[in-house]
Amino acid sequence: MPKIDVHTHFLPEPYVQALVRHGINWTGGVDLTPWTPEAHLQFMDEWGIDTGVLSCLAETGVYFGDQHEASELARDVNDIGADVVRRHPRRFGVFGAVPLPGVDAALAEIDHIYDDLDLDGVYLVSQVDGTYVGDPRWEPVYEALDERAATVLLHPVEPKETPDLPWQHWIGEYVFDTTRVFMTLVFNGVLDRYPNVNWILSHGGGAVPYLGHRIAAAPRVVAAYRELVRRPIREYLRSVYYDVAVADSAVQVNTMVDAVGTDRMLFGTDWLYSDGLFDRDQAGEHDLTRLLGANLGARVAGANALRILPRLAERLADDAG
Repeated sequence: MPKIDVHTHFLPEPYVQALVRHGINWTGGVDLTPWTPEAHLQFMDEWGIDTGVLSCLAETGVYFGDQHEASELARDVNDIGADVVRRHPRRFGVFGAVPLPGVDAALAEIDHIYDDLDLDGVYLVSQVDGTYVGDPRWEPVYEALDERAATVLLHPVEPKETPDLPWQHWIGEYVFDTTRVFMTLVFNGVLDRYPNVNWILSHGGGAVPYLGHRIAAAPRVVAAYRELVRRPIREYLRSVYYDVAVADSAVQVNTMVDAVGTDRMLFGTDWLYSDGLFDRDQAGEHDLTRLLGANLGARVAGANALRILPRLAERLADDAG
């Protein structure tokens, strides 16, 4: 069974140039690091990772305040990602960038991602300019993703407004932004209306597994919420997927197992942003078999991903044959 990293990043040159143009010289708590397929492959080989599914993002995804720029940038990074996959079909996949908040631009790029580039899915950042995934303004986008049975990596970004906090936002605020997305998807009915989308919550779902019981209390306490949710909250928790990127400690993994089960968990590293978290002297520290055993560890490491990434599964099968 291949080991598949569903949460790993690339920074092609046009994207780095955009970040610099907007005064961003670091992201996710680290300086901008030049990305090359060769460096990424070296990391993967060191850690026994067969395939990495790339996504290109920093604090705001591809939107920095100008829709035209966002559309062009998404097209550029998606075309570059497709070329990486063509050159390394077994080693890489790509989640394509979607240039929200413009709905028409997003729909056009989804068509390009699937029909022209044959990529593996899309990623959406948790919110764009204060609008969260799950908001009714983006309803046509959810419909288009549902029609394609899309796999969507939901990734947190810099919150639009926060108090003056004495820590970098990636440490805690990103986690809470992911939690807000899940609750928005539930209470706006998106998970009910569009059941064919395979949503992946980054970083263990933020605080979702831990807060599941508290979220479930809302419909019991507030009558209005009972009209918004059609199923028990625990079923919504188990209707999405959770990657373990920077969320693979015993406490986090055991909480996910208890809340959603191993069939909803996916392996992820968050490399290259997480490079400092990988101790070269302890090559097995991120191997989930140490916590889950061989069978369940293999399920999380690759089997679950192949189930929701059919184009990658087809590439791997074709090459093996």
